[in-house]
Amino acid sequence: MTSFAPREYDVILLGATGYTGKLCAEHITTNLPTDLKWAVAGRSSSKLSALVDELRALVPDRLQPGLPLCRHCQMLGLT
Repeated sequence: MTSFAPREYDVILLGATGYTGKLCAEHITTNLPTDLKWAVAGRSSSKLSALVDELRALVPDRLQPGLPLCRHCQMLGLT
């Protein structure tokens, strides 16, 4: 049986700053367990940071999403 390293995040939402991604991020923030380890990812780090600020305003005491680097986006020069 193969053993895997523990994951840093339970969920990574790719494309979080688009219309549907933003709706998903708001749903996660307001409806899923507050101890969920999750992250938002996409092409624009400034848009992602702004989204995290908006989500923090919705539910200030919840664990905020991480902002992992999207290696594929970096390789394509999209960040």
